[in-house]
Amino acid sequence: MRVSSIRGAAVGAVLCLSILPHVGAQTLAVTGGTVIDGTGRPPIPDGVVLMQNGRITAVGRTKDVTIPSGATKVDARGKYVIPGLMDANLHLDLNVWLDDLIRYEDRYDQIVLEGAQIALKTGQTTVFDTWGPRAALVKVRDLINAGQTQGSRIYLAGNIIGFSGPLGPDFFAPAAAHVSKALAKKINDTWEQGTGRELLWMPPDTLRVAIRKYTGLGVDFLKFGGSGHQEMNLLTFSPRAERVIVEEGHRAGMTVQAHVTSPESIEMAVDAGVDILTHGDISGPVYPIPPETIRKIVDRGVSISVLSHTKRAIEAQSKYAATNLLLPYMKVAATNIENLTKAGAKLMVSTDAGVEDPVRLAESPTLSADTVDARVKLGEGHFNALTAFEEAGMAPMEILKAATSNIAKAYKVDKDLGTLEVGKRADLVILDANPLEAAKNYRRINSVIKDGKVVNLASLPVAPVISAKKGP
Repeated sequence: MRVSSIRGAAVGAVLCLSILPHVGAQTLAVTGGTVIDGTGRPPIPDGVVLMQNGRITAVGRTKDVTIPSGATKVDARGKYVIPGLMDANLHLDLNVWLDDLIRYEDRYDQIVLEGAQIALKTGQTTVFDTWGPRAALVKVRDLINAGQTQGSRIYLAGNIIGFSGPLGPDFFAPAAAHVSKALAKKINDTWEQGTGRELLWMPPDTLRVAIRKYTGLGVDFLKFGGSGHQEMNLLTFSPRAERVIVEEGHRAGMTVQAHVTSPESIEMAVDAGVDILTHGDISGPVYPIPPETIRKIVDRGVSISVLSHTKRAIEAQSKYAATNLLLPYMKVAATNIENLTKAGAKLMVSTDAGVEDPVRLAESPTLSADTVDARVKLGEGHFNALTAFEEAGMAPMEILKAATSNIAKAYKVDKDLGTLEVGKRADLVILDANPLEAAKNYRRINSVIKDGKVVNLASLPVAPVISAKKGP
């Protein structure tokens, strides 16, 4: 997988004026804070994180680290220093309603960039986009990596293999009737990139050729549909077809994950050898994940991105949106998360979030429920997910790992990301309160540093598209 290298970010407004002229310095030292490195080791009081040329060169107590003369210093006394946060499953362009697909047809990259900047503003220095317009995602990823713009480091899957595009049967097929067939096809092709529903008909050898071609289109990892999206009770690929997808992804040096929504789709994906179960806490509206499947997940080291909801969110859904078809799924998923936590499964923060559209939100018939501890609001959902982990009984240090090192390991980028250790990318967040005391303290962001440079949080997003929309 690619290792991103992002250069360029202005100084954060939280820094004192005396160091503003030095923000471009190659050496940066965060001093005096309590360093929680994300490995599970005890916190380091009065710690120092020393960074040079975008990499961490020293981590330790102040008395043990020599800070070079001329280094820029960030005073973190009384604060808490953690690795940059991550989201294992989001969608930087989730705005796939028909009016948005048409209005922004040539500007999907602007929406992606807005999403990446909202994520960065809220402490997420790296995100994994698991379904979106491949070309727009690649463009923004590469611009950020080249230092030509700011944003979270992006890894992307592009399409969910075996699924249609936005105006197809897996998403909003009825909307296609309101545009020409040519436009509907163009929009769907933008997402599918040759990996749509036609793959479900292919014999293994033909499928292998299609997957191998797709791995050459600039994606960072693969995601396939192990079960349906609109029809979540249906299985999609056969066991041997799933194995072909996994084999080709691994052949290309990529991790492979499966979209799963039922006990059997989970079991099949694990048997196929996937690295990650996407929203692997969802097992339908009735039956929790069987204990034997949970044991298999843990024994094989399969990581799980989960869509955790706070108790307040589920209560709000029950009160204001009792007919929501997904409500039973949420309740069963909450049981699954508790069981997976107790079993020691490697869980990861995951939101399915996108840039919130204020116009569409205002018109939502379930507004009262949607605004309580929202999960799918980019920049907000990950904080609520962390609180939900706390409510599920996850230990404080494990909660931090679920948003950092667990994700880096699952995606096999832990050589460079996920913890504050020598040699790794200098991505970190400074908090005003101790996250190990309460998950709500992850919201208390003081500063964000990415690739060894302090981010100007107040400036983000630079050119909002969706979040700046206004009604008629």
